[in-house]
Amino acid sequence: MIDLCNARVNASATVHGWAAGHDYRCAWLVECLNRHTADDWGDIDPHDQAANTRAITNSDGRIISAYPVPAHLAGGNPDPTVWIITDDLDQPPTTTTVLFPSDY
Repeated sequence: MIDLCNARVNASATVHGWAAGHDYRCAWLVECLNRHTADDWGDIDPHDQAANTRAITNSDGRIISAYPVPAHLAGGNPDPTVWIITDDLDQPPTTTTVLFPSDY
């Protein structure tokens, strides 16, 4: 489990612009962050799931989650999915970034 209390959380400019002023989008992003910290990584393949598990077990590496954007929230969004990536588990405080795949 990731402790976001001791992490920096950033959003890409694209995600920020998409969510700014839209309470439902912001609430959905918070829900995604909560899922990410609870080891519910959304729609990732078995390889990434195994890598996430290793990273948490060893406190080393990074965690990636992918969550499909619900259709009713998608307006103006360049991607159908949002990614959440927590880097440097071995070097607290970690950094968690919320971004669209096209931001990567």
